[in-house]
Amino acid sequence: MEVIALIVVIAAVFHRVDRRLRDQAKTIADLQQAVARLSAQALAAPSPSQEHAAQAAPSEAGVVEPGAVPPAAEVPFLPAPADGVLPDAAQCAAAPVGLPEPPPEPPRSAWRDLEESFASRWLIWLGGGTMALAAAFFIKLSIEHGWLGAGVRVTLGLLSGLGLIVGGEWLRRQPLQRAIAAIHPHHAPVALTGAGLFTAFASVYGGYALFELFDPLIAFALLAGLSLGAVALSLLQGPFIAALGLLAGYVTPILVTSGNPMAWGLFPYLLALNGAAAALVLWRGWGWLGWGALVWAVLWPLFWFFDPWRSGDAPVVGLYTVLSAAFFLWPALVSRWIDDTPNGKSGDANPETPAEGWRAALPLWLWNRAPRHPFDRLGRTAATLFGLVMIGMVACDDHQTMGLTMLGLYAAGGLIAARRVERLGGLAWTAGLTVWASLFVWDLPELAQLAPLMNAEGRPLVPGAPVGLAEEIGRALWSMAGFAALFGVGGFLAGVGARRVALWASLSALLPLALLATLYAYLVPERGLMEWPGAALALAALLVAATTPLARQRGTRPDADLALAAYAAGAVGTLTLAATMILRDAWLTVALAAQVPVLAWLERHFTLRELRRVAFLVTLVVLTRLALNPLVLEYQGVAWIFYGYGLPALFFLLAARWMRQASGEKADDLTVMVLEAGALVFTTLLTSLAIHRWMADDLKRAPSTLVEAALHTLSWLGLALLLSVDRRWSLRPVARWGRRVLLGMAAAACVALHLFGFNPLTTGELVGDWPVVNRLLLAYGAPGLLMGLILWVDPLRVDPLRRAAAGLVGVLLAANLALEIRRFFHGPNLMADGLTDAEWYSYSVAFLLVAVLLLAAALRWGWGELRHVGLALLLAVVAKVFISDMEGLTGLYRVASFLGLGVCLIGVGFLYQRMRIPAAANNPPDERTH
Repeated sequence: MEVIALIVVIAAVFHRVDRRLRDQAKTIADLQQAVARLSAQALAAPSPSQEHAAQAAPSEAGVVEPGAVPPAAEVPFLPAPADGVLPDAAQCAAAPVGLPEPPPEPPRSAWRDLEESFASRWLIWLGGGTMALAAAFFIKLSIEHGWLGAGVRVTLGLLSGLGLIVGGEWLRRQPLQRAIAAIHPHHAPVALTGAGLFTAFASVYGGYALFELFDPLIAFALLAGLSLGAVALSLLQGPFIAALGLLAGYVTPILVTSGNPMAWGLFPYLLALNGAAAALVLWRGWGWLGWGALVWAVLWPLFWFFDPWRSGDAPVVGLYTVLSAAFFLWPALVSRWIDDTPNGKSGDANPETPAEGWRAALPLWLWNRAPRHPFDRLGRTAATLFGLVMIGMVACDDHQTMGLTMLGLYAAGGLIAARRVERLGGLAWTAGLTVWASLFVWDLPELAQLAPLMNAEGRPLVPGAPVGLAEEIGRALWSMAGFAALFGVGGFLAGVGARRVALWASLSALLPLALLATLYAYLVPERGLMEWPGAALALAALLVAATTPLARQRGTRPDADLALAAYAAGAVGTLTLAATMILRDAWLTVALAAQVPVLAWLERHFTLRELRRVAFLVTLVVLTRLALNPLVLEYQGVAWIFYGYGLPALFFLLAARWMRQASGEKADDLTVMVLEAGALVFTTLLTSLAIHRWMADDLKRAPSTLVEAALHTLSWLGLALLLSVDRRWSLRPVARWGRRVLLGMAAAACVALHLFGFNPLTTGELVGDWPVVNRLLLAYGAPGLLMGLILWVDPLRVDPLRRAAAGLVGVLLAANLALEIRRFFHGPNLMADGLTDAEWYSYSVAFLLVAVLLLAAALRWGWGELRHVGLALLLAVVAKVFISDMEGLTGLYRVASFLGLGVCLIGVGFLYQRMRIPAAANNPPDERTH
């Protein structure tokens, strides 16, 4: 039943296709006849009546039905000249045309499009697949019933496949199919050819896997021949055949295996497939085919690294990687339709309007989001992926000489390709990063491990280094030096006359520095070994010398300044590396900070704005090392605090000043603010760490005394006061926010530590034997006075904060007075028990006098807020006298308390009437006195 239904469906399909083919043939024949008649009329000599008809044709011509051919008399023609020479093409184009324009075709319905797609495309592909399945079913049926031998089955399958392939090509060459191909894609020949390829491929594979008729080598050769033949045939029959052939070619090594896989047999074959795919991409423009081939081309060496890798595979795998990358770059390098001129459409930046700033030193794919040509995207991606393959190959080869040689070929090829096509300049950085990553994964031994172990007599237990260890280190040194020279010298030479000189300058300056730093970090030489700093200083000298030819081009090259900045950044980084090799701890940070004013001077002297970014990065490094690095607390000694923080602070201030003096509208920018803030941070840390080191033996120990807390608070308040009164700094944003932060830190310390945490009433800390001038004045009186002075010089603009700060000043001064009274009665230890009537009476007298003095001063100078504070304090004393002194005091102390309070209250009222009321009458609008 299924067979009958299948036959009916196939018959209906063939009937439908045959009818459409006959209709198309009839239409083509009618068109050919119409063209022949028009040609004949144009060559015939006209009569006078025909001339008159031709002249009247534009006005009398009617509407011609679609598909109909007008009579010969109505067809316009050009009169033949007397000399018998036919008119030329221009005269024919200028002649009036009698045929009216056909009316627009009616819109096609979606169902009709679906029907045509189903009948002309899907059914054809279904038919091709059905024929391939029929061949497979026939082979299976013959196996089950034993009709034919194994050799006959495979032979019949091959002949069937070849027949279908030949039939598909024959059908493609038919005139009718050519006419159909001119109207829309023809799928029938491609379907037949695809079915034939599948049948032939399945027959060969069945003869190898099922019947063992072919040896692995013969089966591999046959399948590879079919794949490459399909790729060649795709030039005639389209991309589907190419995709089928490439897919079969890439999976053939998986299907046909041997017990001894050979890299020298596999990778040349894969290289041929990659070359064929790249040729199809270039000649036929099938970009999607290139992406699919690229995936397989990259996956195969990755598969090889896991298991089949053998010693000696590096040459063939390396050559495969280099040549495959070249193949996939080939379309972008040699294609004629990618214009490399300023008006090109490759997505490159216009050389007349180059990228501004730091972007000019980077590859385009990092910042330019403009649409790029598909060939450029394919080549760039291929170079990156094969770079990863190269990293894996060098690692699998244990960084032997051959693997490093292949890496050098890849790097040199990347530099040549990037220099040849300017829009692919990013390939140079791709090659450089590939080299750096390949050497970064090198597992090198430390030089410290080479020191031989000694016995009790002082003789080495192992004479000399292990076998091969010195050779590996020597190979690493020569490799790093060779690649540094390749990119340093090569980048410099490539930048001569290049459109993007900044990109080549950045590569030439930064990559050798990265290689030297990587090698130094891996080998970890002993301190005092001067060969390493010497190499770093030599590299810095070469980078400085490279700026000489660029300095002559500053007026003619738009990105010459950025190239100079790149070399300067490389020189600065190299000097930093040299300082790292020689110096340790704080001196290393001082050396880093010393480069900031140098960069600022170079920027100001040569107007190299790009150096400011380099200075900004160095500034961040120094800030991180000194302000966010907890390891500084482990440094020994005291002197390092002064030069470790003092010198960077001076360097930052000098650099900020020079940068502000540089020309340009944005001279005072974020970098200057960061430098000024860094100088303030370093000064604050200098004073704080010096105080802490003076009070404690270990910097890791937290502050534990009132004296140390008071010294920290006074140092912060002193810096805040300096920022407030210095005219050069008071208006700077960093100074304005810096003094607020310092004031906030001091206020927090006063509340948390002075009044509660380290209060001598609770800790028992001795406050000193001297009256007034003692630790109480240091912890309470001096901070209160300094804070009040700061608020008077630079009052806070927010009213709640201003009132809170003024209240804290009053609390500190009141605490100093109260604790000083207690010290007078109990001595240095304020935790002594007992409270006498004299001490309790003294508190009332002291605070009452303070309140009277505050009121007198407020009434004298018209300070309304101070008057309110004095009245509040006076009311507090009144409350104390009536609530506490009435019950707590006895004898003459109670009498004196009330008598003194009464006299003071009368005196205050008298002063208030004499000074406050007349002032209010004379100055009614003055709100400060209310």
